[in-house]
Amino acid sequence: MGHGGMSCGMKTVRFIMVLFNIIFFLIGAALLALGIYVMVDPRFQKLKEFLPISTNPGIEKGLSYLEVMAIVIIILGSILLIIGFLGCCGAMKQVKLFLICYAIIVGLIIIVEIGVTIYFVVFQANFKSRFVPKLQQSLKQTYEGPLVLNSNGLSKPSSFSLAWDFIMYNLQCCGVEGKLDFFGTTKWNRTNPWWNSSLPVTMKEFVYPLTCCPIGNLQQNWNDLPLDQLQQASNCALNGTNIYEIGCYNKLVDLLNSAKTWVIIGAVIVLIIELLTFIFTLALCCRQKKDTIYYSS
Repeated sequence: MGHGGMSCGMKTVRFIMVLFNIIFFLIGAALLALGIYVMVDPRFQKLKEFLPISTNPGIEKGLSYLEVMAIVIIILGSILLIIGFLGCCGAMKQVKLFLICYAIIVGLIIIVEIGVTIYFVVFQANFKSRFVPKLQQSLKQTYEGPLVLNSNGLSKPSSFSLAWDFIMYNLQCCGVEGKLDFFGTTKWNRTNPWWNSSLPVTMKEFVYPLTCCPIGNLQQNWNDLPLDQLQQASNCALNGTNIYEIGCYNKLVDLLNSAKTWVIIGAVIVLIIELLTFIFTLALCCRQKKDTIYYSS
């Protein structure tokens, strides 16, 4: 066709652009709605008090892990909304400014993704040697245990301890590289809260966290566990019987490796879609430029 119309190929390009960006827009809207829902829903707000980020009493209002997760979801959803809007409007209405902004954003995302991939491929061998010791040091300096004893009895541990206990309980692992990581912890009060004078002194202090042990279905409170499960968990924490031997770092690596094929497939598909939308955007911009030159001549 001449310059007055759009070829079949360009119509196909525009259709694919609109289709992809409608999907981006809908996903962004869903993520944005989910993030806002988590922020305002009363049921989620009840969970907030159990996951504080800041334990500093001078900070009146800290963000919980739940709120941080919601904010990240909102930001991600907003970015996808903007990308979808720019892509749809740019492709349908041939708005050059929208197409240029869209191409810049998608291009930056592609560059960041490629850069991160190269970084992990090149530095993967050094990542563990650099990351694990720092994590172990942080664990020794800040871990308080799943049970914190103070003058009023049991209290809620810090957010760092909660995060570690959550990981160890759900992934069935212990420490960063293993149970020995808990030797030399400086803030952990190891006192066994169920110890009394009728029990041996050797049972007065835990050697390992209870969350490094098989403890069944822990719903609300340690005291809600059946007595036999509580005894088994206590014995495990005291002498290492049936303790999780694998460290959480290796457990996470194993989980990632088990899903590596699907992760790679998903990443390749996303990258192909991004590259196609980027190329199609440039094609639409070039088409519009040619039309502008034609009509101005």
